[in-house]
Amino acid sequence: MTAPPRTGHDWQQAGLVLAAVAALVGVPALLAGKAGVRETLVEPGTRIELAAPGEEPDAITFGAVGGWEQRATGDSSTAVLRSPENTILIVSVVNGVTDFPEAADWRLKVLGVQAFEAEFDGGVVNTRHGFQGPTCRAVERAGVCAIVGKDNLVVTLALGGANARLDDLAPILAALEVRS
Repeated sequence: MTAPPRTGHDWQQAGLVLAAVAALVGVPALLAGKAGVRETLVEPGTRIELAAPGEEPDAITFGAVGGWEQRATGDSSTAVLRSPENTILIVSVVNGVTDFPEAADWRLKVLGVQAFEAEFDGGVVNTRHGFQGPTCRAVERAGVCAIVGKDNLVVTLALGGANARLDDLAPILAALEVRS
């Protein structure tokens, strides 16, 4: 068996295929890079709602973040916000909790997987709306956190950045409520 004779035009077909592949991969990547991160300014008095499908209650709201910028997450159980001081707040809610101490330990491990390795610092939070749980601090970076629960819900709040202090989480924790 012999190979068909080369016509000398194979490079044109190969170049066309290469250009098509480059366009299919490169154009979307270029456009995504130009689009940037979508952030929305949170107006004073705005309450942010997060939902964790499952048994009732299944949602929480919080406020005290007026002037912060909220990033789109595509996840109804998580909010990501950037403060005017450039700290980053991540709030997430989990449903179906029956053993809070076990869930708090698990959420602390989840923070580590999310590049916010932390340890409990001995502090405890009790909010006026019935949330309670331990506070924590980032191990390798500047940051503070709290893991609080009420009913069947656990809420994790992590604030990272050079200026992150537990006092900065206090008004957000005070505004945390189960959605009614």
